[in-house]
Amino acid sequence: MTLESLEKLTDEELVQVGARTAELLKQRDTDRKNKALEQVRQMREKANAEERALLASVGLGPKAATQKKRHAAGKKRSRRTDTKPATASAARKAG
Repeated sequence: MTLESLEKLTDEELVQVGARTAELLKQRDTDRKNKALEQVRQMREKANAEERALLASVGLGPKAATQKKRHAAGKKRSRRTDTKPATASAARKAG
């Protein structure tokens, strides 16, 4: 349809063309959004598969990625807040 052919249409036909144009634009917008959402789903699936493969390569399961960080040999770190040497000999060495 050209601009010249639009000029030949009646008012009623122009209203119908306008309505159809709006429907087509809305459908195309919906299609673009659905396509983008599908691409995001595929990207997430691929990332999840890569994550599982990486964890499996070092002998870990999927839950390991969500657990808290482990300390060496399973021991908790001591949190020493005082600044004084623990023993008298250490005090002599420091002083």
